[in-house]
Amino acid sequence: MRQAILITAYKDLPMLQKLIEYFDEDFEIFIHLDRRCREDYTLLLQRKFVYLYRKYSIEWGDYKHLLAIIMLMREAYQHTDLEFFHLITGSDYPILPLAQFKSFCEEHQNENYLEYFPLPHSDWGAEGGLNRIQYWWLSPNMHRCHGAWMTRKLVNLQRRLGIKRSFDYFDGNLYGGGTYWSLSRKAVGVAVDYFNQHPDYMRRFRHTSIAEEICLPTILANSSLSLINDYKRYIDWGLDGANPQVLTEKDYDEIISSGALFARKMESEASSSLIRKLSNR
Repeated sequence: MRQAILITAYKDLPMLQKLIEYFDEDFEIFIHLDRRCREDYTLLLQRKFVYLYRKYSIEWGDYKHLLAIIMLMREAYQHTDLEFFHLITGSDYPILPLAQFKSFCEEHQNENYLEYFPLPHSDWGAEGGLNRIQYWWLSPNMHRCHGAWMTRKLVNLQRRLGIKRSFDYFDGNLYGGGTYWSLSRKAVGVAVDYFNQHPDYMRRFRHTSIAEEICLPTILANSSLSLINDYKRYIDWGLDGANPQVLTEKDYDEIISSGALFARKMESEASSSLIRKLSNR
């Protein structure tokens, strides 16, 4: 069975190189590398079945990250021999030995692993996450420095004035969840077809916050697809529950007992011993 690995990356290309070296020729790898990255990426292109795109400059929480993900989905879906699709970051690394990874995916190739829950959701802060999509988030640097200050002011002003954007899709049934997933070809086809047939749905996510955590879960959770509410990723979210911690060798035992397919996040230097230990499995 042939599979697709979809990767959004923006730095630490030695880490990305280690990641793609894990896979063999049963995988095709589609990478969106942030346009602002100045590292040498020519080594990545020496591998067969690696496709690299540099279309967007992406800020954290920006709509362009969603656009990059959808572009990768469309590109990969055109390859009709691909049966199972994984979306990861350039700082992920597979947990299982390759043979076990392939065996698991072949056995579960018709299943769909992603996190999803109806909105509002108590763990998503203000208004249960509805603030992300009900208000206009105008700054391209919405979570940083002056951009963050300006955007907070604008969102608070809209809240005080009672301004709320409508959501006219799926009877308003919104779902949220983690950005990353492992999906069957059928599920990716459902999403790609919906994007193609409803370009206005995509436009609705402009000027929202972290749109990639709402856009796809809303489509799939409102479909007739069978979904497994587990994105098969091991992530240590730290004390604040908001920022993935860099994983090191001390996390090894928890990682391999997690039942996940990928661990995030790793860095080429800080995580080198952990990556070596996982590779030696």
